Amino acid sequence: MKPIVVVEPHHRRCYIDGSVMSIESLLTTLNTNQYIISATINATHKLRLIYDFRYIEFEQILAIIVAAGVNYKNGFFQRLKYQLYSDADLQARDNLNITPFCCDKVAIRRENL
Repeated sequence: MKPIVVVEPHHRRCYIDGSVMSIESLLTTLNTNQYIISATINATHKLRLIYDFRYIEFEQILAIIVAAGVNYKNGFFQRLKYQLYSDADLQARDNLNITPFCCDKVAIRRENL
């Protein structure tokens, strides 16, 4: 019997800066996207995203943010964090394609005992 795989959406955040109109336009654009479950902004201009990593990448979301005329923090540590987000999305997508194995089917080598 194939085990049931539960896919949880990814929660990500980034700091944004822009005019009130462009931020509202960005929120409307992000919330109408079918692969983004929710997009909210708190008082400190922190954008919180919940999205389905199987269909959209974090880099694509950053492209949507720039296309809406809003800037996001792009310092060294932020770029590192965004790269880790993208790598985690890719790793999770790759893990969905692996067929799980049972522990009793693994060959035990004598040299490993």
